[in-house]
Amino acid sequence: MRVDAFLADTAEVVQGKIYAMGAGWNTIYVRQFPAAHRRLSVASTVHVPFTATNASHNFELKLLTEDGKEYPIGIRQNAEGQPEPVRAMGGEFTLGRPPHLVDGDEQVACFAFTVDGMRFQAPGMFTWVVSVDGEEATRLPMRVQQASN
Repeated sequence: MRVDAFLADTAEVVQGKIYAMGAGWNTIYVRQFPAAHRRLSVASTVHVPFTATNASHNFELKLLTEDGKEYPIGIRQNAEGQPEPVRAMGGEFTLGRPPHLVDGDEQVACFAFTVDGMRFQAPGMFTWVVSVDGEEATRLPMRVQQASN
């Protein structure tokens, strides 16, 4: 499956379309470290071939550091009520085969994941990795650096 993706200040999916503001960047500038970035979104389109419709698929988004380690994208409470890092987002999706779909045509699934208050301890290069059905589909590089005065 082909996946296209981009970074934006904010994005959402409404009626099968991605609506984004502040899209097309790859660098976050901060005044000092540690830093919390107010909001960022990763939006993507998954092009599902005709032969892969009417089947369940898994979508996953994670963030890696320069050395390939998973970087936490948030914090949540575990079953014991203790905070634990969130290292991936995603879920399952299925696209059907409506009657008007011509044999051989693809379907497009749109996704937008928004992260509020993302924390960065130091400058560095990161990579958002989008996987479908356990296979890496695309990478989005993202640099976090200190702003010049």
